[in-house]
Amino acid sequence: MSERPDELVADFTPLRVRRVPYRADIEVVTVVGEVDLRTAPELAKALREDPQPVTVVDLTRVTFLSAAGLGILVQAAEQANDRNRCLGLVAQDRVALRMLRMSGVAAAIPTFVSLSDAVRELAAQVH
Repeated sequence: MSERPDELVADFTPLRVRRVPYRADIEVVTVVGEVDLRTAPELAKALREDPQPVTVVDLTRVTFLSAAGLGILVQAAEQANDRNRCLGLVAQDRVALRMLRMSGVAAAIPTFVSLSDAVRELAAQVH
């Protein structure tokens, strides 16, 4: 392997997590980049911050989703459930959706292929 450590760092795509109010009771957390052991704490922090009754995590722009990221999503869903809140996921490509399905997370957390489907379905559950 000819890659040097500095070349590996140069290829690293940072994680970007953005929380956006969709409406008064729904928040969308958009995740862009790689969710791995190094970046998963950033996702966890965003999901802990003052959650709304419905939180939708948009994973459509995730380029890698590790077991650490899956664990954060499961933990966030459990915490939401404990607080009578709802957390759902949006994934439509092979990267995130495949990991969610293979791990069984898609069966445990409501998972949708579009943001509009997620908002419509999850908002109906809490009202």
